[in-house]
Amino acid sequence: MEHSGTSGGALVDAEAQPRAERAAMQRQRLTMLVGADLHGSREGLAWFCAQATALKPDLLVFLGDFANDGPVSRIREVLREWRDLAPHCFVVPGNWDPREALHCLDVEAYDGLRHLHKSSAALAGYVFSGLGGSLPTPIGTTPLEMPEDSLVPPFAAHLPADVWLLHNPLRGFRDRIASGAHVGSEQLLGLLSEQEPPPLLVLSGHIHEAHGAESNGATTFVNPGSLQERRAAWITLDAGQINTEMLEG
Repeated sequence: MEHSGTSGGALVDAEAQPRAERAAMQRQRLTMLVGADLHGSREGLAWFCAQATALKPDLLVFLGDFANDGPVSRIREVLREWRDLAPHCFVVPGNWDPREALHCLDVEAYDGLRHLHKSSAALAGYVFSGLGGSLPTPIGTTPLEMPEDSLVPPFAAHLPADVWLLHNPLRGFRDRIASGAHVGSEQLLGLLSEQEPPPLLVLSGHIHEAHGAESNGATTFVNPGSLQERRAAWITLDAGQINTEMLEG
């Protein structure tokens, strides 16, 4: 395991860049510490912060579910703690995060922290695009769950991207629940097949038991697992090559 990163380069507003200019960006080495599904766990938060302190990533990524519909003030506290742990931090909300969290994440988006729900950014020569929330759940009442036709289409406007940051997985990739059923998004899978060239990396959370990494063609799919269970992923991008290590506490 590598225990230090590089600066990761300057953060660029990918939305403002012409597509040809984005494609011509020179890729640099970038280290990422990726977490998801904290669900208000103070033990999980302390463990994740300790990992960031030891590993010194260029980029800290969080894929949603800060809490279980808890107060926005708690999300703000978490973000301010993470801001000091890496030069850059990209986040999207999960289905359990309150709708007020969307405004909170926008307000806290400064000093290297970016809210990437239905948005994109470029870092170290890679374009990142994000989508939070989830498809309808068995519970049916979490704050940021919605039908597929409402959830997915806005994400298409922010493609192509090298790295996808998702809360809800694609159908067939890191989306299998305990019963063995696949519960990922068909429309996200469709967007994957349409993007050319395909993304290098697709990160998703939401399905705690589907933690792990796999590759299909040119794309690597990673679910870091739940921070509530002290799981995360350490990922290095280097000239388009990807190395993934799953972390457990």
